[in-house]
Amino acid sequence: MADFWLISVPLDKTSLTSVEKLKRTITKTHLASSWKFSIPDLKVGILDSLVRVSDDLSKLDTLTESVIKKTCQCLKEVMEPPGDKVQEYALANGDHRMNQRSAAPSPLKTYLTSLRVDLINYVTKFQWDKAKYPTALPLSTLTDLINK
Repeated sequence: MADFWLISVPLDKTSLTSVEKLKRTITKTHLASSWKFSIPDLKVGILDSLVRVSDDLSKLDTLTESVIKKTCQCLKEVMEPPGDKVQEYALANGDHRMNQRSAAPSPLKTYLTSLRVDLINYVTKFQWDKAKYPTALPLSTLTDLINK
């Protein structure tokens, strides 16, 4: 499975110069690839609302993680597949070391395949869905939409 690093830099001239230097080095060494991960301009508001949204997202992250762990636990108990098979189902792209013809794909890989996109393309070509999550809305409203 590919590792992804998300590097955030300010939009000042010095930082952008450093990012360009990093990109050139990456290109020369052929050890990695780089993509721009575009994040839209969101309506931030006041610091108090930003802190509240951060807390809400933290709670959502914890809830999502517990649901995924519980789902894996149920899968392990109900389906009784071998232990490594449960781990493979929990991976987004399945176990890349296994023969893909004999191994069932992970549920997330099945979903991404139905969308006709693989995980790497999804991450590297991510586009904010402005129709579903309008950037003109306050962050608290966007958080509620994501939560639902």
